[in-house]
Amino acid sequence: MTAHPESHTHEVSHTTLHADPRLELAKSLKFEPSELVDFSNADKSAGQMMGKLLGFLFCVLLFLMAGVNLWMLTHSSDINDTDPQAFAYGNSGSHAAAAHH
Repeated sequence: MTAHPESHTHEVSHTTLHADPRLELAKSLKFEPSELVDFSNADKSAGQMMGKLLGFLFCVLLFLMAGVNLWMLTHSSDINDTDPQAFAYGNSGSHAAAAHH
């Protein structure tokens, strides 16, 4: 972008009704049309990369959550006591009853 001392008045030409309004605005702000195209392409590319990154992170987190759930299902505790402190102290069955006496 080049420095320009004049004010930013938005003068849109009425002779080009079907022209891209972004090109008209770019011309009024002293941007080259090629700069606008380059920015648009870079913006599109960045959006696509962010989408891919978020998709990858979603798959990784889904895999990790499934792994944690599978691990918890295969390593579940087999405490049959109704004593809430048996689980807190890691005791099970007769060990829990002996620990309270």
